Amino acid sequence: MNRRLERANFTLRRELGALTRTVVSDPRLAPMTSITRVECASDLGSAKVYVTVLGDDAARAESVEALKSAAGLLRNRLQDRVRMRRVPRLVFLPDEALAGATEMLALIDSVSADDAERNPAPEEE
Repeated sequence: MNRRLERANFTLRRELGALTRTVVSDPRLAPMTSITRVECASDLGSAKVYVTVLGDDAARAESVEALKSAAGLLRNRLQDRVRMRRVPRLVFLPDEALAGATEMLALIDSVSADDAERNPAPEEE
């Protein structure tokens, strides 16, 4: 990835994070919604915006739908806040990487607990 795309991704992530907290007033948007990463296309025509929501699957789906509904407003506000020739079209997607990491940690914890039951630590005198 070239430097221009990295800078665009970073700037859009930062500004979208601020805008979702201040501009979007949709009741479907969960309070603990965060923009985890942005991936702009090489021509800066579109950007995939990955969203993490603290809550269940229903809250995650509703928050993503709320952001999809507000995509036009957010793009319009971005035009005022960032210096880009053309602000990319925003595509909001749930970030599944965090959910996968949580599942992996749960599996590690269960294996550790099973191992501790099978092989108790020797008592020190």
